[in-house]
Amino acid sequence: MDVGQLQPRAKKAAERALTHLYDRQREDGSWVDRLSSSTIATSLGALCLARADTVAYRDRIDAAVRWLLAHQRADGGWSMADAEAPSSPGMTAFGIAALHETARESTSDAIDRGWKFLDDNDATNVIPGLNGDAPKTWPAALPTIWGLVGLRDFQQQPDQPVEVILLPPRLRNKVSIALPAILGLGVMQSRTMHRGPIRKILGRVAEPLALNWLREVSGTNGGIEECPMIAGFVYLGLREAGVATDLQLGSLRYLLETQREDGSWAIDRDLEISVTAYSIMALSEFRDVAEEPLLKPTREWLLRTQWNKPFSPLGLPAGGWGWALPSGWPESEDTAVVLGVLADLGVPRTHPAVRLGIAWLENQQNRDGSWSEWVRDSSIMNDRPCPGVTAHVLMALQRFGEPASPGTPIARGLAYLRKHQERDGSIASVWFRDNVHGTSRLLEACVDTRNGRGPEAEAARRWLRENQAADGGWPLCHELPPEGSTAEETAWALFALLKGGEDPVSPVVLKAVEWLLTHQDDAGTWRPSNVGLYFDDLCYTDDLIAHTFSLRALGRWLNLVSRGEER
Repeated sequence: MDVGQLQPRAKKAAERALTHLYDRQREDGSWVDRLSSSTIATSLGALCLARADTVAYRDRIDAAVRWLLAHQRADGGWSMADAEAPSSPGMTAFGIAALHETARESTSDAIDRGWKFLDDNDATNVIPGLNGDAPKTWPAALPTIWGLVGLRDFQQQPDQPVEVILLPPRLRNKVSIALPAILGLGVMQSRTMHRGPIRKILGRVAEPLALNWLREVSGTNGGIEECPMIAGFVYLGLREAGVATDLQLGSLRYLLETQREDGSWAIDRDLEISVTAYSIMALSEFRDVAEEPLLKPTREWLLRTQWNKPFSPLGLPAGGWGWALPSGWPESEDTAVVLGVLADLGVPRTHPAVRLGIAWLENQQNRDGSWSEWVRDSSIMNDRPCPGVTAHVLMALQRFGEPASPGTPIARGLAYLRKHQERDGSIASVWFRDNVHGTSRLLEACVDTRNGRGPEAEAARRWLRENQAADGGWPLCHELPPEGSTAEETAWALFALLKGGEDPVSPVVLKAVEWLLTHQDDAGTWRPSNVGLYFDDLCYTDDLIAHTFSLRALGRWLNLVSRGEER
């Protein structure tokens, strides 16, 4: 492959991608993404509007039904992200519930096709809570929704114990982002399901505490976690219980405000803080972003989005950043990413926001040296230690000159990554599928902490090289969908290899660059894939994640090739 031919193509592709990115910038300097529409969020939204007022919201309900019908796949199932393959038994079960409640007669054929898909895919044993013991959290919420719409005995709901609010905070907070759904549905179950005398008493004691906790995490727009799915669970639970009208109205208002023109809802409204930071990361490969006039408002916007007061529901101090406003919770990943781009934007270590952010991160380190998103030393689902998050935190701390001597947060974080790296050199990430993301971040963290030639970095580098697909992209193989190479994983791997010292004219690199160039579309961007992971049966796509990381990788390659020419 001829570098002389590839380089002008890459320059042209980067120019188009830069234009696309700047065209997406908002007036306040930030960016907003498009998360894929979600079957579960759309189904819950339709159910909420139907329970609230079928007549008043008829047009909105019909729009949601039309979206569900249009996005039912050929096999009769529904998928996790838009209509991306494959169909999911869990998502299909939510789609059936929504159609059964809101348009049973007119959608009977679609419902029948959905049932057939569930039968063909052993849904009874696949969907948590339909058979046997169920986890007491949101992956098991489907049987609860079926009970509400009459598809299952109401009393056979998996237990969502509102009494969890009576536990000491260090215990109850371990379920973190799942807690709002547990409490909203738990209040309902406490009031409407058979309970023994002790649980009845505990439920009465727990209810006001649970409702006050939900009020604390509710944003000014009525949202919780900027998540329509959570708003749906909370609304349905509290409405069935007949309590907390203020929370019901807030959740309903949020759902009305976040329904898309096509009738759907996304799993989260957006990741505006995250993708704004990712945009700066990409742009910094092309220019001095600290001197870019168009990015001065971005710097101020990012500074304004910091949590300048404690987040009392989880006992978190002031100083973190979340993923979106106003109800995104402060968490480790975005705090680290934002701190890194603030450094790019010229904000010094002495700035109060930076000092507070660094202290926040160091406060959040787990005993084993890792970082989770919200709660220290948790091992539950999303809030368990995450190599990808840990790597980002290490890079942020190093960027501001934090020491790496034995016993420091950086040294302990590196020790965690070394301990959990697989023998083949890879490492997983909680928030993205499989191993490309985590391994790429591990290699980057090693380089930034001056361990780029150590055995962990060499092993990660080797794994990335060996797991390139024949078409030049990543991944080579996968456990979770989708099949084939993706822009996100190709960009993560390419950037990490280049940062880790891979020759910019090596076959591995040139094939990856060629893949990105070939897959850029006419708008100057890249097709997003459902690699973002909430849990195994709930993935999402994000257009600016695909765009910014692809642009960043191309920028790094162009810089390295140009430096080689200068030498």
